[in-house]
Amino acid sequence: MLLVTTKYNMNLSLVIRVFLIPIGFIFKLLILAKDGSRDIHNKIRFRGSIIDIGCCINDKSKISQNTHLLNDCIINNSQIDSFTYVGNKCLIQNAKIGKFCSIANEVLIGLGKHPIEHFSTSPLFYRINNPLKIKLIESNSDFNEYLPIDIGNDVWIGTRAIIMDGVTIGNGAIIAANSVVTKDVLPYAIVGGIPAKIIKYRFNSNKIEILQSLHWWKWDLRKIESNFELLNDIK
Repeated sequence: MLLVTTKYNMNLSLVIRVFLIPIGFIFKLLILAKDGSRDIHNKIRFRGSIIDIGCCINDKSKISQNTHLLNDCIINNSQIDSFTYVGNKCLIQNAKIGKFCSIANEVLIGLGKHPIEHFSTSPLFYRINNPLKIKLIESNSDFNEYLPIDIGNDVWIGTRAIIMDGVTIGNGAIIAANSVVTKDVLPYAIVGGIPAKIIKYRFNSNKIEILQSLHWWKWDLRKIESNFELLNDIK
């Protein structure tokens, strides 16, 4: 009897799935159409930049000219300045990113946080609009879930690095791959690990001071090109 019931349920499930094929096909077509229209809108909205397919950029974000966002990036409430590229499948939230930055694949910037002093860390108890779509509270808690992140110019962030909320990363810094940055990073420091710690500095203190004072990232490309050897020869 059990074998017959099991066979009947399997056949019924198969019939239901076959019946839903046309609906699923239409649903997938709608998703493709929506994704395609978003990609076209990105190209129109950010004419001076290269925005690859699958990128989601909310209305509060600003992408300057001469930037490149590779496939499937998510950018929320952020600013990305010129001559910066962002690798595949990055998430950037509530961040200000300077010029000439190199951000590798799958970097996560601004993940948000949960309260640890409450009896529970679940967003059910501090957010009306929570991931579970269950309303238990009448108003949002005053807990600040997201803090702004400030990333300077000429910063290189390695693959799968995580930058936590509220962090400031100075000009010229390097973040090693797979690092978790929980504290501010000084200009031209190289950091790595979990949590990230200073490994060394790219240059001596005198060269760092000169580069900081020159603000070369504000120059136009022609001026940078004409002073290329001079910049490299700073001691």
